Amino acid sequence: MNLFFYGTLMDPDIREIVCGRPLDRVEPAIAQGFRRVHVAGRHYPMLLPHASGWVDGTLVTGVDAEAVHRLQVYEGWEYALHPIKVRTGSGHQVMAHVFLCPPGIRPDPRHWRLDKWQLRHKRPFLRKALALMERALKRPGLAPRR
Repeated sequence: MNLFFYGTLMDPDIREIVCGRPLDRVEPAIAQGFRRVHVAGRHYPMLLPHASGWVDGTLVTGVDAEAVHRLQVYEGWEYALHPIKVRTGSGHQVMAHVFLCPPGIRPDPRHWRLDKWQLRHKRPFLRKALALMERALKRPGLAPRR
């Protein structure tokens, strides 16, 4: 599966914690028709439709079922996978899935930026993400699929 990340999962350290290993087929990409804002009251983003907008992110190709499962555990009920077209750095259009928030998740109009998140929130979040994944994957029904 091809996945487009636009938030904390653009960070390779977070991706490795969540997926349980580094993902190696990674390249920059752009999703058109969106803008990236904060989820209200949170330090992480969501995408909102925006006719003339575009969002830079990370395209990861060939993601296996185990990593997709772990990503779904990480994203939780606030996000669901949806197919979109993204444009790679070389200009090719590729189909990918992206985690989008359902209606009812409130946006904060502030623009979300990875560099600011990394500077202010990444260090404490690394420990939280590791604990979250360890705890979540021990729960019945969420254990790794083998």
